[in-house]
Amino acid sequence: MNVVHVKEDHAAERSRIVKARRPAADSGEKLKERVDRYVREQIFQKRTLCCGDRIHERELARTLGLSRAPIREALKELEEQGLVVAVKYRGWFVADFLEEEVREINKIRTLLEYNLFEFLLSRGGPSEEELARAEELNRRLEEILRSDDPEETKSFEFAEREMDFHLFLYSLPKEGCFWTKKMLINISYQIRCTLHRWIYQAEQMKEGIDAHAMLIRSLREKDRTALRQSLFKRLDIAPWQDCEVEDEARKRDHIV
Repeated sequence: MNVVHVKEDHAAERSRIVKARRPAADSGEKLKERVDRYVREQIFQKRTLCCGDRIHERELARTLGLSRAPIREALKELEEQGLVVAVKYRGWFVADFLEEEVREINKIRTLLEYNLFEFLLSRGGPSEEELARAEELNRRLEEILRSDDPEETKSFEFAEREMDFHLFLYSLPKEGCFWTKKMLINISYQIRCTLHRWIYQAEQMKEGIDAHAMLIRSLREKDRTALRQSLFKRLDIAPWQDCEVEDEARKRDHIV
């Protein structure tokens, strides 16, 4: 009997060891997430890092109290997502993100989303439960808009939660539309960057919330015309539109 108990004790001990080891992978992922969020906050919220600025691994490790291993892993992932670049023999730098690229990504996103939602409507459209979830996510954006948080905190959180709204909509087609969904997910980080680059003011936040409500209504009513209007309207209200109008005016004045 004692032998049996010893074996059982050894088995229990092995089980405890295995369970103790499992969180290590999870903690590694969480460490990378900490680095990822910190770097994005410095770029988009606190704006202590600008395009072309160097990111020092050692400083990041000291600031976050981490080893350099998760720092490197996180920076490699951020490089794959287009937010930072590695320069041989020099280190990591914040990637340049040109206004022209912002416009291009927003246009690609609009076309892909239109294709996705039109496909969704052709399959009967989203359920009322799914639409209610989308409305709940949009209400969260309204709460951020009404909050008393500092503007930089509010704009950062708004962009993060708006991305949640769009990622939820991308998940609605349960089958089919494979490549559209894949491409949207592949550029989701670039989309997130464009949302952060658009420095949200109260008016811009309100326009975004209203556009979401119009989108949800068009999906509920299966109105393809309203769907096109709600999606392509964002190209008209984007902040760079004013710059384009001014450029066109200068060209006309120069010709005259």
